[in-house]
Formats: sequence, C-alpha cells, structure tokens
Amino acid sequence: QKHNPPISRNLPPVSGNITWSRHLLQRIEEPMEQFEKQQGVMSTKDAKRIVKMYNKVARTLVAFEFLWYKAWVQSIDQAKIGLQATLIIRHPDDGKLYVNFDHEILQLIREAK
Repeated sequence: QKHNPPISRNLPPVSGNITWSRHLLQRIEEPMEQFEKQQGVMSTKDAKRIVKMYNKVARTLVAFEFLWYKAWVQSIDQAKIGLQATLIIRHPDDGKLYVNFDHEILQLIREAK
C-alpha cells in the first residue's frame, strides 16, 4: 500500500492520497490520546516502545502527505506554462482548427476543490 494506498471513490489522486494519510494518522492518534490520559500505562517499557513506533509512523505519514503536496505544487507550475499557450490552433497539414488544451489542468482544478 505504500505506493498505491486505497483512496476514496471519486477523489483525485493527490487529494485522495493526502486524505488517506490524514485518516490513518487520525486513527492512530485517538488511541495514543487515551494512553496519555492513563499515566500508569505510559510508565512501562512497552509503552515507551509503542510511543517510539507511533512517532515513527506519524512522521512517515506526515512526510508522505508533504511529498504528495510538493508534487502537486510542481504540477501547478507546469500547468501554468500550458495556460499561456494558444487555446485554438490551426493544424499545419490539414488546416483544421484544434483546441490546444491540457487535460491535466482539469485534474488540477478537481484537486483544488
């Protein structure tokens, strides 16, 4: 699941991956909050090992989210170049008019919602 986590239906890839990461982080935060309320539980050796594992997983999930966000920002920069191109062009061979539109722009719009 590292490279292809399950995402919700009808979500674009970037927001779907970020949503998956946030939901998973939220699912592991709730038990940790309960453990923190029980001081007797947190003083054992096992608890310290669990806290270390929790911190490692939380850092990994935040890094995963940041990588997807960073890639999304880079794709926006690339899409800006496409927005500056002429929208309607005439094909040099047949003289027909064609729409010069990058479909990636539609994907970015869906992501921004």
